[in-house]
Amino acid sequence: MDYSPKLKVAMEDIKEILKKHDIAGSVVIQTPGYAEYLLHIKPSYSCARLDENGIMKFKAKKDDFGSDARKRDQQIADTANMLNLLSDVSAQNTLALLDVSDKFDKIVEAEHGPSRHTGHNTNLN
Repeated sequence: MDYSPKLKVAMEDIKEILKKHDIAGSVVIQTPGYAEYLLHIKPSYSCARLDENGIMKFKAKKDDFGSDARKRDQQIADTANMLNLLSDVSAQNTLALLDVSDKFDKIVEAEHGPSRHTGHNTNLN
């Protein structure tokens, strides 16, 4: 098995929470040997979407909003804010984890065996 069923179930719960509260999220969860990640960028205020290949697309043309330029401008501003905050906080967390992980590995002389990580689109087989 190339994934942790426990993490798959937990991530489904997290996805439901994000949808319920209409919020974006960048999430990584872990159990020994496995990690699961999610980039949820499609709350109602976002014009960003990930397509089936994981490519980010934006729905922000005038035609996408009809004659409501104010709604379009607000959604673009909210999307820019979402991407900025998610990337800034994710980067800070990543840098802190990289540093402490390297230091901890050296102190305890850690050796890492094979680990698996899967995205939220990976099927449960």
